[in-house]
Amino acid sequence: MSRKNPFASLDLAALNAEAQARPAPGYGMTGAAKTVVRSIEEMAESTKRLMEGEAIIELDPGLVDASPIADRLQDDEDEYVELRSAISTNGQSSPILVRPHPDVDGRYIVVFGHRRLRVARELGSRVRAVVKKLDDIASAIAQGQENSARSNLSFIERAFFARNLLEQGMTKDVVKSAMGIDDAMLSKMLGVIEAVPHEIVSVLGACKKIGRDKWLSLRQLLLKPAHLEVARSYVASDDFVALDPEKRFDVLHEYMKRYQARSVARRPKKENPTVTWAAADAAASAKSVSRTKSIVVEFSNVEGKAFGDWITRNLDTLYEAFRHNRKVQAGD
Repeated sequence: MSRKNPFASLDLAALNAEAQARPAPGYGMTGAAKTVVRSIEEMAESTKRLMEGEAIIELDPGLVDASPIADRLQDDEDEYVELRSAISTNGQSSPILVRPHPDVDGRYIVVFGHRRLRVARELGSRVRAVVKKLDDIASAIAQGQENSARSNLSFIERAFFARNLLEQGMTKDVVKSAMGIDDAMLSKMLGVIEAVPHEIVSVLGACKKIGRDKWLSLRQLLLKPAHLEVARSYVASDDFVALDPEKRFDVLHEYMKRYQARSVARRPKKENPTVTWAAADAAASAKSVSRTKSIVVEFSNVEGKAFGDWITRNLDTLYEAFRHNRKVQAGD
């Protein structure tokens, strides 16, 4: 049975046409930079149009359930306190978006506006909301586009959101549409999430100031199981947990870089095999050192140089003898 087009309710075709018709920004941009800016502009326009013309109603926040797809590791308490204070003083200026609960009549699921919903619950007030019928995929896209347009999620939170979307059965194409990212960025996000386990991420927190490159660097440091266990033990220590949350990532990153450097220094150097030879009359001797693709032979003692010169002059004969010996050993 064919599925209903999940993008229809978002009117993405109209949004795309409108975006194509918009003049380019008044400054020079090419390639990836232009694509990113236009993508964010379209996301902001998409969420705006999604709410336009819709009736705003007031709901009992107790009737609204959280989205099944988490997009935050934790709330920024300072930002949340400011939001709560503003709503307490001036009221809720912008509505949240909810959809009817697919299984329970009279209940709703929040699409975006989780923090405004939390404020309403704490203040004991009703929450202003737009109700829109969206299926799971359209809801995920709207949630992701709102997050991307606001640019208030850190790299690891976006990676966390991408992983959660996939675990809810969304395809990678849906995830990319929801977040405005390409295959390469999605691969980087999932690579970090797979290499850095949740117990470490939960201690590090949202890491608002830590970007993609540092997370990719930490991923490389934790790829070896032994290194990962060291990191697990370190972040669980009382001293680490006592650190300022904003400093935890950098402290762990530097600790693991030093640990890796010490591991390399402690690694024993591989010695090249050495073979020695001496003539029965002790007039000549030789020492050979084997390398990966070569061998170095050094002749010494009274006849050492003369013997080496003779070998050099007779290399053709010696090589033919070597080839003949190989054939005999092979049974040819």
